[in-house]
Amino acid sequence: MTVHRTPRRAAAALAGLVAAALALVGCASMPTSGDVMQGEVRVDTPVDVGFNVQGPSPGADPQQIVQDFVSVAQFGPASANTFAVAREYLTPVAWSQWNHGAPVLVLTEYPDWTVEEYDDASATTSVHGEALVAASIDETGAYTELPEPSAVDLSYDLSRGTDGEWRITGLEDGLLVLANFLAEAFHRTTLYYPTPDRRWWVPDVRWYPEQSWRTAATQEILAGPPEPLQQSVVSVVPEGTTLAIDSVSVDDRGVIDVSVTSAISAAPAEDRSLLVAQLEETLREGDGRSVELSDGNNPLAVQASDAPSRPVTIGDALAVVDRGEEGPQLRRVSGTELVELTEPPITAGLDLTAVGAGPGDRPVVVRDGDDRLLRVAADAEPVQLLRGEGVLPPSVDRFGTVWTAVDGELWVVREAGASSRLEVEWLVDRRVRSVRVSPEGARVVLVVQGPEGREVWAAAIQRDAEDVPTGLSTPWRIGAPVPSVSAADWSGETTVVLLGRAPDGSQVLSLAGIGGLAGTSDAGARELVTPGEPVHVASAVGASPMLVLDTGGVLQTRQSSALWPSVSGGVVAVAYPG
Repeated sequence: MTVHRTPRRAAAALAGLVAAALALVGCASMPTSGDVMQGEVRVDTPVDVGFNVQGPSPGADPQQIVQDFVSVAQFGPASANTFAVAREYLTPVAWSQWNHGAPVLVLTEYPDWTVEEYDDASATTSVHGEALVAASIDETGAYTELPEPSAVDLSYDLSRGTDGEWRITGLEDGLLVLANFLAEAFHRTTLYYPTPDRRWWVPDVRWYPEQSWRTAATQEILAGPPEPLQQSVVSVVPEGTTLAIDSVSVDDRGVIDVSVTSAISAAPAEDRSLLVAQLEETLREGDGRSVELSDGNNPLAVQASDAPSRPVTIGDALAVVDRGEEGPQLRRVSGTELVELTEPPITAGLDLTAVGAGPGDRPVVVRDGDDRLLRVAADAEPVQLLRGEGVLPPSVDRFGTVWTAVDGELWVVREAGASSRLEVEWLVDRRVRSVRVSPEGARVVLVVQGPEGREVWAAAIQRDAEDVPTGLSTPWRIGAPVPSVSAADWSGETTVVLLGRAPDGSQVLSLAGIGGLAGTSDAGARELVTPGEPVHVASAVGASPMLVLDTGGVLQTRQSSALWPSVSGGVVAVAYPG
């Protein structure tokens, strides 16, 4: 009798197998993302993109069956053919019962495996493993990054068939994907929803299977905004509207055909037009150019109208500059220079330590010392807005509302001057240390001090009919792996820059994404290289460059990853509108 005791392995061979598969794809110049054109009309279920995956090897032992299955299955969301190969590793019953849709666990590396003792006469056995999970994707496509990789136990049951071959008979629902290959299997998709005044888009990032991302995104939009956004955006889709067929097609002209059920006929012309704009903003990435909405097979007439704008910061950054005996003064950042304001606000006698502004400098708000916020203008004396211990630098939304925190509690000051504390249930045990509102005014990013240390959260802003903030939605955790964050600012539609600390105690900048960072293979937060140690950062959504203030009071502007020219010394604070 032969007894098999399979030791733990590092799975280096498995990583090599996948790397070789991707290399073959690259050598053949085959795409690893996007849709594949075939014929005149391409449905959003593309042909195999060319992953060189193989079915079970004859005589493979239980561990090899499991590790090869994990390797193959992770690419299934990008290719129906790949899932067909993955199916060969399971018994028909196990395949029919396995839900591979969720959760998706994003692994830092492949698991180490152990096999329960078995011999040549054994008909069953189990393979166990432990993996480190860096992030997860739920059934809605929402990505969540963990503060640090977390261990998870894995288990697969196997049986030996009459032909002597091992196959998987039992496994947990969900999919394992190596972090480096996340963007190969899933498509980072930005859904857009209109603000209540229909002037701006509010982005919402999801991760959908690469082979069907347009279909999944369309279904999500037709279903209406997710719960956290429901009081911050509007839906123009009549109840009951769904896809007439479970697919979305793109023709050779780049026209995306979205065929929906007859419930769409209840939508007014202006709502129908906005829905088309919403679908175009979401779906036209890559080869898609425009959306044609149809009721079954009949194209629907859509009137031309102005579409909402994507979030963008309006205006230049303002800086507080120490002028020696003249005291601190406001200057505008223009390229690599500081210039005087055309109409300088009255700030004489104030100890300026922070500045904030609304779009186009309307209004301009400064912090005097560390306990007062004042609205300043060129034609009027400063007006005190709020006073209290430890007032944070102000953030001003597009409605002119000033956001700050006093003694760790979140406050808003309306344009007319009335102030109020914003009561948010999930902030009860947390103290706010930084606050910045997004350009479209529908979201806010907060750095808070919680029971487990500093955390960064983003939430949707809830407003009344007069656009006065009344609360915040359930939040999203972002930048979880970045330690000791002291400040955050918007640097993209769904990207924030974080001022945190490195293990040696020095302050560093990192980029993190709400719903996962764009432009990276694993969607995780990444550190930015700066020429010196930053103590303050200001960034904007759009083309404006990131600004960093170092320990010597020197303001620098980011022109590229390696080029940070100096703007001026003697700078105390800097901020973009927002």
